[in-house]
Amino acid sequence: MKNPFAILIVVALAGCTSSVTETSRLRALNADDQVIVLNDVRGDTALVVQSAQDFRPFLHPILTPDGATSVTQYSPGHHPHQTGLYWGFTRLNGRDYFHHPERDYWQRDTVMVTRAAGDTIGWATVYDLLDENGNPVLQETQNWTMYEADNSVVLDLTWTGKAITDVVVGEYDYGGLFLRMPWAPGMEGRAVNAARQRNHFAEGQRAMWMDVGLALPGRED
Repeated sequence: MKNPFAILIVVALAGCTSSVTETSRLRALNADDQVIVLNDVRGDTALVVQSAQDFRPFLHPILTPDGATSVTQYSPGHHPHQTGLYWGFTRLNGRDYFHHPERDYWQRDTVMVTRAAGDTIGWATVYDLLDENGNPVLQETQNWTMYEADNSVVLDLTWTGKAITDVVVGEYDYGGLFLRMPWAPGMEGRAVNAARQRNHFAEGQRAMWMDVGLALPGRED
């Protein structure tokens, strides 16, 4: 099919104690292969959008509301394809865009800041997904908005896909939106979903939402 289709997702990163208790003023700058989101109240970086010409777009680092700790991890040795917060189909026309962020699969079209400053800011990335011959089969647009409030970072994503050729999205155990957190063996963590399934009982289960917590080094909250 060649009709566009869209998916709306909200990601909230919360629970990190901070002196930022009210909505913070943010500013987005388009710089080379990045969109840098600055928190003008704290005077530091809140988030970086990685948007290289020939690599899958992703968000890393995403900082806690106090700016002290990253909640994302980039390309650990045991899972090098996992790059912060990103979107990737595992089977699109039989091709795996989840495990392959490299140039043979992704080509940037456009990156833009859609809302440059304020309590809420926004940006968009447009990328072509390539077939085995380097031809685009689908063009994806990720429209993001972001704000910080009540010790939380709230990211709102509308994902839109426009088929350039006929496309089939195959079923797979995982894929789509993925968050790589800085987990290491021995770290305490928890998960609960909308069905109130917890930890390993929630793994691989369909749910409207998932709440994941991780005890990050150097933090007591």
